[in-house]
Amino acid sequence: MIRLLAAGGAFTGTVVGGFLIGLFLWRTTGASWWVAVGLLGGLLLGIVVVVAAVRPFLRSN
Repeated sequence: MIRLLAAGGAFTGTVVGGFLIGLFLWRTTGASWWVAVGLLGGLLLGIVVVVAAVRPFLRSN
């Protein structure tokens, strides 16, 4: 259960972090598409983190 909560927290952190990085790049470069790139990057990284955390539960013996 703790592993799943940690995976959820990590997913949320990567998505929010990607969004904030996108906002920062938008403000510094003026290109608003950085927000979408940061958000999608955070989503992809979050999915990888969740899969890595849940993978031990999915292995069959």
